[in-house]
Amino acid sequence: MNRLLATTAALALSTSALTAQESYDLEAITVTADLSDGTETDRTGATVEVSTREELENAGDSSVATYLSRQPGLSLAASGGPGSLADIRMRGLHQKYVKVQIDGIDVLDPSSPSPSYDFGLMGVSGLGRIEVLKGSQSAQYGSSAVAGVISLQSRRATEEGTHVYLSGEIGSYDSFGLAATVTNLGERHNFAVTLERLEFGGFSSADEEDGNTEADGFSSVRLSFNGEYDLTDALSIGLSGFAEKSTVAIDGGFPFGDTAEETDGTSNGLRAFARYDAGAITHQFEATYYDIERDYAVSGNRYEGERHGLRYLGQATLSPSVQLNFGADYTEEDFTSSTFITATGKQNTTGVFAEVNWAASSELDVSAALRHDAHNRFGGHTTGRLALAWRPQEDMIVRAALATGFRAPSLYELYAPIYGNDTLTPETSRSAELGIEKRLGGDDFVKATLFYTEVDDMIGSDAFFVYTQVPGTSVSKGIELSGRKALSDKVSLFGNYTYTESVDENDLRELRVPRHNLVLGLEAEIAPRWNIIGELQHVADTLDVDAQTFATIEGDDYTVVNAMVTYDVSDSAEAYFRIENIGDVEYQTVNGYGQSDRAFYLGLRAKF
Repeated sequence: MNRLLATTAALALSTSALTAQESYDLEAITVTADLSDGTETDRTGATVEVSTREELENAGDSSVATYLSRQPGLSLAASGGPGSLADIRMRGLHQKYVKVQIDGIDVLDPSSPSPSYDFGLMGVSGLGRIEVLKGSQSAQYGSSAVAGVISLQSRRATEEGTHVYLSGEIGSYDSFGLAATVTNLGERHNFAVTLERLEFGGFSSADEEDGNTEADGFSSVRLSFNGEYDLTDALSIGLSGFAEKSTVAIDGGFPFGDTAEETDGTSNGLRAFARYDAGAITHQFEATYYDIERDYAVSGNRYEGERHGLRYLGQATLSPSVQLNFGADYTEEDFTSSTFITATGKQNTTGVFAEVNWAASSELDVSAALRHDAHNRFGGHTTGRLALAWRPQEDMIVRAALATGFRAPSLYELYAPIYGNDTLTPETSRSAELGIEKRLGGDDFVKATLFYTEVDDMIGSDAFFVYTQVPGTSVSKGIELSGRKALSDKVSLFGNYTYTESVDENDLRELRVPRHNLVLGLEAEIAPRWNIIGELQHVADTLDVDAQTFATIEGDDYTVVNAMVTYDVSDSAEAYFRIENIGDVEYQTVNGYGQSDRAFYLGLRAKF
């Protein structure tokens, strides 16, 4: 289970600031909450939830989407089973308001109608760490980070020498997964490479309860790597990247139901950096590249997107209590949409930013950030963020944050055939949050966070599905509660609950945002070498849209229970048996699209 290491919102940038030494001390710090190399979680005002490799394995998920859906403030809208389009909503806001990075590479799809990252294809085996940073982060990340940031980090070298990690899983729906990671850590370098293969025979994405029978499966192959090398005591260089290829069977269209459509997709990312410690100031330069292509076999539609980025970050310690971080970045992206009409578009943004982290006292830390973005089409936008972490007692943390944000129209929204509108202007936002955390010793804690976000002039669509600016202010607000308590040295309880009220400019509730999302779980050692984890998720009070009439309807509430039993075969090998949807519940996260029936999976993880 995700160990929720901090609360309340602050500044962010990317996992890219990690140095070789910091890559293997990951449990006590957050690397997304500010522009420093890593900040102790009790000294940041950020609502950031950190999942380590151990916690990802203990949770028992094969999919990143399902893992994230059970975290505070997050919910899932998936158009079918594994491999299907999966959006992660954050605090009631659509995923187009969530920046997603993999190893410091921005992976939002520039060619997608709603620029976002499809979590449906992403497995857990190749990941070493996930950080979820909530609240407006435009002061660090620029456009799109209105709801927050999800940072995925591939597996890293954590132990000296060469090590091999293998995992394999087979299960229901003719599924299997294989992953192999090789790492090497030396005095001046670290390196890791992961190859992952996923295969899922599938069930009908269009719900089988509606009479659909065609199985919609998927397959994917993903290669990722990362490495860093200290050329001198002051100069380090690094390179990371990934390449992924997938095939996904999908359903949809009108009338809604089984279709023979398949999507072939490829995506590639690359990041290179150099870091130089000049004494008074540490300088880091980096370049990133990302491209994605999606081909639809039956319709012949094709979508292509590409992004290039350059960035400089400077870090200066002005005094024992004050650190100044500053820099500039440049991003250029383009897209091509080839349907019955071919459309293209291109845009670029230049940003400058600065952040001050001030340890005002041993009990109080304050962060302030300011950023100005110059968009080649929409001009300048300035955003800011102020956050604090106050520790009135050694075991208590109070956090608060205020921030502004913006989202520029996507290339698809501007230039898509028929539906594009080149008169659109950026959306702007404001967010606030207040949280308190009480630590109970060990890993135990309880915490609560109030959140509030306003978005002005959202981009929507008219009766003919043409993108249009919608005057007015949309509001999303609520509370996140979470906690963990050890009942003994062998049994622990954990859980979280999120209440979300998300409404549009007319005070009408947003679709596919549950008011109530509850997770309860138990971890226990049931015998020497034997452990069990069980989780219950209850989702209630969700609105959706009818696929035929487009009328707003009430979604069904549902409760799903999952469990996993693990057995330590040896000190370096573990076997597990996982049951998903134990109660065999029929449920949907998007109206008309089915989810898995009761399913069984058997797996093995080993280290050499």
